[in-house]
Amino acid sequence: MRCPSLTIILLPILVALILAPTSTHANTEKVIFTVNYSSSPSSSQEKTATSTATRHVEKNSNKGYHGILDPSSWKTLASPHTIIRADTILPSFYENDVTIASQRTRQHSGSSLLSDSQLLAYGDGLQNRQFIWYVLKDLDNKASFELRISYPATSPADFDMSVWTLEEAQEQLPTSIDLLDHFPQNTMFARIKATYTGVSYLSNGRLPSPETLPVPFNLVLERLYFMIPYQALKLAAVIALVTVSGLGYAVPRVHRALIEISAQDSNSKKAE
Repeated sequence: MRCPSLTIILLPILVALILAPTSTHANTEKVIFTVNYSSSPSSSQEKTATSTATRHVEKNSNKGYHGILDPSSWKTLASPHTIIRADTILPSFYENDVTIASQRTRQHSGSSLLSDSQLLAYGDGLQNRQFIWYVLKDLDNKASFELRISYPATSPADFDMSVWTLEEAQEQLPTSIDLLDHFPQNTMFARIKATYTGVSYLSNGRLPSPETLPVPFNLVLERLYFMIPYQALKLAAVIALVTVSGLGYAVPRVHRALIEISAQDSNSKKAE
C-alpha cells in the first residue's frame, strides 16, 4: 500500500531535481551555425558572438600571429559533443585588437603600457597572446551546431567567437600557413578573441594588473537536433523514459490499491 504512494511522490521530485537550475557564477556566450561546405568564401558570412564585434584581418604577414604558426597544435572539438575545460586567453586592451603582445612594439617607441617584467611573464610564443584557434571536425554537412563559451563572472572581458570554413579561415591567416597541409577540405575552424572591459589599474610591474592575468574559460561544441542541444536531448530522453516507466509501474498499482481500499471501506460499512 505504501510503495505505490512512495513512487508517485518520489518520481516528480526526481524529475524536478534533474531539471532544477543550479546556481552559477559564470558568463556564457554562444554562436549557432549551420555547416555548409559548398558555400564559397565570398558568399559566406562571418558568424560572431556579438553583433558589435568587428572583423580584423591581417593577410600576407606573420605580424600579430604569435603561437599560431603550427596549426597541427590547435585543439580539436568534434561532433556531436566536445568540451575543452580550463583553457585560458589573454584579453586585448581594446576592441581594435591592441593586445598585450603588441605592447612590445609600443614599448620601443616609448608608449608601452606594460613593463618588461609584465611582457616577459608570458613569453612570445603563446597562442593565447592574441587569438586562439580551434579545429572543428566530424561536422555533418547541413547540420546545425552551437559553440558555447563560459568564463568567470569576475573576469571583466568580452569574448568574440568566429566560425569559418577552411577557405574562410585561410583568408584570416598569413600566406605562410597553408591549412590544406594539415586538414581535409571539410574542416571548420573557430577563432576566440577576448577584450578586456574592466577599469584599468596598471601597476607598473609592482602588482599584477587585470590585463596581464589570463581569463580561464570552458569551450563547448554541441550538435543541435531540432535546435535542441545534444546533451539536453539525451537528458530529455532519459527523463521521458523514467517518466513512462514510472507511470507504467506505479499507475496500475495505485489503481489496484484504490480499488482495495474502496472494497475494504464497503466491507467495513456492511459489517457495521
